[in-house]
Amino acid sequence: MTNTIPANLVRSQLGSLLKQASEHRVRFVITKSGKPTAVLLSVSDFDDMLEELDPEFQKSLKIAAKEIRSGKGVTLQQYRTERLSRRRGSIYRD
Repeated sequence: MTNTIPANLVRSQLGSLLKQASEHRVRFVITKSGKPTAVLLSVSDFDDMLEELDPEFQKSLKIAAKEIRSGKGVTLQQYRTERLSRRRGSIYRD
């Protein structure tokens, strides 16, 4: 969720805004004289944004999408089922 808030209010309520951003992932567009000037968001949101901009991450997404289209991908449920069966198999072999 994104809220717009004037800079003078940010100065007086910074602690509360930081708590909302970090605990509830609320985003704030900070305005000065009515114009958007800055953004306040959680560190995890910021990290997510940086990761999405990373060329290596984008490359891995393209490779993954290609593999899914070619039938090489598996659903999360299929992965979990396979992983669980492998884990159970190793327990019985030990």
